[in-house]
Amino acid sequence: MTDDLPVRMIDGRVVTKPGVGPVAMVWLPVDGQVIAKIPPRKGNRRWLHETVGIRSPEFNGDRWNLPRSSLVRLITAAVDRYGFIVLYRDMSRLSKCTRACLEATGVECHCSCLGAHHGQDAASWFKRAGNAVVADRGEWTRTAVVYGARGSDANATVYDGQLAGERYRVDREGRRNWPTAADFMCASCATVRASVWDHCHTHGFVRAPLCNRCNTRYWLGWRPRHGRTTHSRNLDESYYRWCPKHIDTRRRCSA
Repeated sequence: MTDDLPVRMIDGRVVTKPGVGPVAMVWLPVDGQVIAKIPPRKGNRRWLHETVGIRSPEFNGDRWNLPRSSLVRLITAAVDRYGFIVLYRDMSRLSKCTRACLEATGVECHCSCLGAHHGQDAASWFKRAGNAVVADRGEWTRTAVVYGARGSDANATVYDGQLAGERYRVDREGRRNWPTAADFMCASCATVRASVWDHCHTHGFVRAPLCNRCNTRYWLGWRPRHGRTTHSRNLDESYYRWCPKHIDTRRRCSA
């Protein structure tokens, strides 16, 4: 049920449950560039350039202007980084929903289904976690869709380096043979199922599958004023060893 989601839309507003950090928000207009508002953090430009693969991300006030071609990569990377992302999408009422919509591999849609069926037959690294219509402008409608990590129906197992030595990728081709993070238990707290792939920002290698809580614990600190609960006592940082250069450099890899 959508009421159980950590991030959901209520009356057009983004509402997060206690303990959930800030999420990224992206607006896809009918035409023009993607507008992204991501939580302010040191290294955002580097993340957009090196991880998402945007050559020259443009910062304007409190948001980023990004090419439309980067949208799927941005959502994939943001889900791994924040756990969830909200996509506001302007869609035309006039175009007809076709089989091409159902088999689409991206998230851009301008058909009459307003995105309800777009890409539902396609395999991807994120899933629709909830949606709501937030504005009606006659010829077009704006919807807000929450995307989160894709789950798994298999029993979670202990991660044993299945992606050891792999470079972190957010493009479809690069993740073709990757298992889903949710196939494993969180490599840090070992108490819940993982949901995202963590990677070393210093060297660019996949480290291990983590739950959302463990994946975000370093960024704002586990302090009540930040709206986050205390992390598990089972916290284990040994998953850093899955970066092949972590031991060689004798220094801490970046979170």
